[in-house]
Amino acid sequence: PLAGDLPHCYESFVLEQGGPGPFGAKGIGESGMLGVAAAIANAIEDAVAVRVTQIPFTPERVLAAIEAAR
Repeated sequence: PLAGDLPHCYESFVLEQGGPGPFGAKGIGESGMLGVAAAIANAIEDAVAVRVTQIPFTPERVLAAIEAAR
């Protein structure tokens, strides 16, 4: 797929009161972490052909999932 294949996106703005931070600021740092667990789960599945569905993804959980799939 190319960028031209993506659907058109529309922006909308929601005006609301300020957040709990200084001067009414709202934190946005957490939004960058939303896809990390899914990306790691997909990488594990690509590497070992087993889906691990619980986080944190410990070596013990990955090994248990591999053994359960046998």
